[in-house]
Amino acid sequence: MSIKIKVSYTDDQDLPEVIRLLSPIVRSWKKQPAKGKYKRAYGESNREKGVHTK
Repeated sequence: MSIKIKVSYTDDQDLPEVIRLLSPIVRSWKKQPAKGKYKRAYGESNREKGVHTK
C-alpha cells in the first residue's frame, strides 16, 4: 500500500507538529517552496499489506 499526503501550511512551526502526528505512518517528507502564502510539504509511505499500526 502506498500513501501520499500533501500538507499546506502558513507557519513554519506547524509542519513539525504534523510530521510528529503522522510519523507512525509517513516515513519520508519533502518540503517545497512557498506558492503564494502557503508552504507545501509532501509525505509518502510504502507500507506492506496487512501491516497495521495502532
